[in-house]
Parts: sequence; C-alpha cells; structure tokens
Amino acid sequence: MTDYPAIHGPSRPDWDCLVCGEPWPCLTRKRQLKELCQCNVRTLLHYMSEYLRDAHQEIEGMSTAEITERFVGWCSRPLEMWVVQDIKPVDDGGTSANQEAGR
Repeated sequence: MTDYPAIHGPSRPDWDCLVCGEPWPCLTRKRQLKELCQCNVRTLLHYMSEYLRDAHQEIEGMSTAEITERFVGWCSRPLEMWVVQDIKPVDDGGTSANQEAGR
C-alpha cells in the first residue's frame, strides 16, 4: 500500500493550511500543485483562480493585490524563488566594496 502525503488544503474563511498552519497555499502545497499540474503554468493559474475568487471575498485585512500575489503570483516563478531566505548579509568591514572600487 502506498503512503500518500497529506494534502495541504485551506481552512476557510481564514485561508491557513489545515496541515501546517501557514498561510495557504503553503510551500508544501505549492510544490504539490506544481507536480500535479506538471509545471504547466496555465493549468496552475486556472486551478488557483478558482480559489482566488473566494479568497477575495473571505480574507479581510489584505489588499486585493496582496491576495492576488499570494494565490497566483507564485505560479510562474521557479521553486527557488518561493523559499524565504533567512540569510543575513555578512558585514565584512567594507572589504568587498573596497575590492570593487579598486577594479
């Protein structure tokens, strides 16, 4: 018997993920949807547009642009762009800037 991963679906009307509690669609669901749609952006946009209509009516405290970005803005972006980078720039005392200026 195959063990299927949990489907990270939305709880409504707050639109948080039922599994991980992150704002939906969470990173896991985005990956699942990309795989489901075989990376076909048109199919993914069509699928997410159905949710977008409801989200515009149900989510409060976010602008239309923010909701649109959250639900369909990521669809055509590569996976690497979805991951939030927690890397802070290292202060090297200006060494990099000095090296650039010397070139």
